Amino acid sequence: MKRKAIRKQLLFLFVPLLGCVAIASTILSFYLVQNFSEEYFDWDLINSADSVVGRLRVQGEKVMLDLPASAQAILKKDGSDKFYFSVIDQTRGVIAGDKNLPPPVIELEEDNPRIRTGTIAGETVRIVDVKVPLTSESFSAAKKNVIVQVAETMNSRRQFQKKILLSIAVPQLIAMILGLSAVWYGVVKILNPLRDLQGQLAKRSQADLSPLAAESAPEEVYPLVKAINSLFERSSEELKAQQRFLASAAHQLRTPLAGLKTYSSIGNEMTEASELKHIVVELDQGIDRASRMVNQLLALARTDVGERNKMASAAQLDLNFLVSDVVSELVDQAIRRGLRLTYEGADSPALITGEHTGLRHLVSNLIENAIFYTPNGGSITVGVKSGDKVILSVADTGPGIPVSEQEKVFERFYRILGTNGNGSGLGLAIVKEVANAHNAQVSIKSGTKEMPGTEISVVF
Repeated sequence: MKRKAIRKQLLFLFVPLLGCVAIASTILSFYLVQNFSEEYFDWDLINSADSVVGRLRVQGEKVMLDLPASAQAILKKDGSDKFYFSVIDQTRGVIAGDKNLPPPVIELEEDNPRIRTGTIAGETVRIVDVKVPLTSESFSAAKKNVIVQVAETMNSRRQFQKKILLSIAVPQLIAMILGLSAVWYGVVKILNPLRDLQGQLAKRSQADLSPLAAESAPEEVYPLVKAINSLFERSSEELKAQQRFLASAAHQLRTPLAGLKTYSSIGNEMTEASELKHIVVELDQGIDRASRMVNQLLALARTDVGERNKMASAAQLDLNFLVSDVVSELVDQAIRRGLRLTYEGADSPALITGEHTGLRHLVSNLIENAIFYTPNGGSITVGVKSGDKVILSVADTGPGIPVSEQEKVFERFYRILGTNGNGSGLGLAIVKEVANAHNAQVSIKSGTKEMPGTEISVVF
């Protein structure tokens, strides 16, 4: 998949956005400036028409315009625009001014100027028509109406609009450039901490899973750094678990494999059938021990690489059925060692939420541990109780576990000195790992000299 740089994406986003804003702002500004300038210049043109009206004079039946050349020069201003005016008598026609102005508007109200756009000699002009009523004793009628027209080309208006638009557009353009620069700077500023994180990761070896330094990361990036550090932590735990498993496997398998090799070498030199039978028995027992150790190592590796993560697929199950299944599988093993194995289930369903395979490892290791360390003729009782809490207990008539050793027996490969069992020291370590994954508590209660034994309880 083709990846685009954030800076390019922001350019593709902000440049069109700023361009649209600038275009819309320019159009709005042009509309407002045009209306303002038209209103301003129209008002000035009306004032010019009012100046012409103020110079009208009545002589007998005639209306005259008393507008000297100096006054006309003032009206015509600086010469950037052409100025036209005319005074029209209803009976005599044009009595003063220019005769090339367009005819006045027919429907005019007295003293109410009408503004319009027209053309004079091919040039666009703005025209004001004013109907002026005049009264005099010499008039045959009560009053006489004359029309005053003033017109002006629109050069000054256009120049004024251009200046105003430039005064608006240039600051807007500068603001756009500054805004885009600020966005660019902000993006670069934000990306710098990401580059620092990239540099930290690029310099690392595959085995370096230490947390990333997140002090300089922005608030928005911090959750990402936190998630990466959490991933590193989980990966580090799994890597350590794999290393422990390899070390444990190498350490524990070396001894039984060496014993098997020794017996097989001795067997090659023997000729007596009785001696060979003894070697075969020892080989068979050694293979059994190696097989059980391999199974326990695999179970321990399974718990090491994330029993808690597997709880995501946990389901509700009845501990009565699970424990009874495991007990039925181990009855033959107990009988071969001359032990009585009994099971006491709960009267009601013992429902817990857990991962089935891990719980089977927990139960089987508890029972096998009791089988290995209980002398011949002893008994083992497995019980399940239900209520506010579900309790699994395994009680035996073995030698018991001293209080000083009860915490240590959950360590890997730890075995109490003087015990006769042939376990690997992994059973209770597996029990502890699975119990922790299920938020369960494991406790040990030992008997007395008169009534020896051990009871291990798991409270869910």
